Amino acid sequence: MTDSVDDPADAFDVLGDETRLAILRALADADDPLPFSRLRERAGIRDSGRFSYHLRRLCEYFVRETDEGYELGHAGSRVVAATTVASGDTESQSATADTGECPVCGDEDCGKLFHVHLSPPWREG
Repeated sequence: MTDSVDDPADAFDVLGDETRLAILRALADADDPLPFSRLRERAGIRDSGRFSYHLRRLCEYFVRETDEGYELGHAGSRVVAATTVASGDTESQSATADTGECPVCGDEDCGKLFHVHLSPPWREG
């Protein structure tokens, strides 16, 4: 069964919380996937229940859970890149900037910050 998103704005609504942005930043700064407790620690969130809730919301669109832990999905990487550019933070731009082929559409330097999907790609099928 495929979960569909009734309103694509829901994906952007998920980003409207500082806790979720802290989680995305912590993942962007990590070299490898982070286990739950390590990610919570790096994001600076003491309450594990609160953290779990916000992480689940991010996993709907922007974060992937792997066997090793959590990592940014493509959309999450794009959000971090967009917020880095918007804030003028040039030091961290190199860590999140696109290089080469777009992993979504396959075009060289497609230039799109977001590819909009009505359902998260990992939930299809």
